[in-house]
Amino acid sequence: MSSRILKIAGLLLCVFAPAAATAQVGSTTEIITGKITGPQGEPVAGARVEVMSIETQVTRGRTTNDKGQYTLLFPDGGGQYRVTVKAIGFAPDVATLIRQADEDRLVHDVRMSKSTQALAAVTVRGANNPQTGVERSTAGSTEKVLSAEQLFRLPVDPADIAAIAGLAPGVVSLSGTDSTASSFSVAGQRPDQNQITLDGISFGTGSVPSEAVRSTRVITNTYDVARGQFTGGQVASTTRSGTNVIQGSVGANRNDPDLEFPDSTASTFSKYTQNQLSFGVGGPLAQDRAFWFGSGQWRGRIDGLQSLLSANDALLARNNVSSDSAAKFLGLLNGYGV
Repeated sequence: MSSRILKIAGLLLCVFAPAAATAQVGSTTEIITGKITGPQGEPVAGARVEVMSIETQVTRGRTTNDKGQYTLLFPDGGGQYRVTVKAIGFAPDVATLIRQADEDRLVHDVRMSKSTQALAAVTVRGANNPQTGVERSTAGSTEKVLSAEQLFRLPVDPADIAAIAGLAPGVVSLSGTDSTASSFSVAGQRPDQNQITLDGISFGTGSVPSEAVRSTRVITNTYDVARGQFTGGQVASTTRSGTNVIQGSVGANRNDPDLEFPDSTASTFSKYTQNQLSFGVGGPLAQDRAFWFGSGQWRGRIDGLQSLLSANDALLARNNVSSDSAAKFLGLLNGYGV
């Protein structure tokens, strides 16, 4: 008898347990579902549905499927929710959802409207190379472009045009004499066949403060019809300009023969001591419209006294002077007490 009673009790438990469990889930957990459609009733796939409990401030979210449907469970939500629906190309929809009586399924369907979003104007400015400020090579040209930063790292005087030109392939540097300055030759042509420009204007043989130079271009061959007036090579320098930010730089350069490696073939007369200090500073006059920039340079140079006493055999041969004749001449001077 007792075993029969136990079987009946177990059967009743299996029958009523699902109903009791359903009633318990419905009292503590809401099932929120619905469908998101467009203005013509078409389903909106990929819409983001976010449900926030007004009581607990907890937010849960879902994304609609291909049919525009969504379903989410909200345990212990309190029965009051704020539903936000967002989708690309549609205006956001915000609504309040409140549970009525003992319903455990809350249905919230939304028909969204199209939205046209005005974007801010985009201004595009072209730049040759914004990272280094160095212009690109022109089509069909053979050239080498050096920025001011590169020139300061190289063992050359940034204000010496001939020294800068000698860094390009195919350029032969010509040392200066007592009456002529140093120059360079391209393709075996005379130095007067070269051209030096500053911001596109013929510059001649002057110099510019190192801090004022933005980049220097050495052109040894070109097919650009915009370039002319030279058959050898062209050294084109571009100066700096101010920006919206006030900024400046200072550079120092020293050339001392005592710091050079010994070279028996080098000319003693060509050695000199030089100190150079340059600066540049710029800023805005009118934001994005007008700018100012100024630079200056100081240079002090000491050249050694040119004398036969310090001339070696290589230097005498370069000047077509026999070393025996020079030694005999110095011997005669010593004989006269000079």
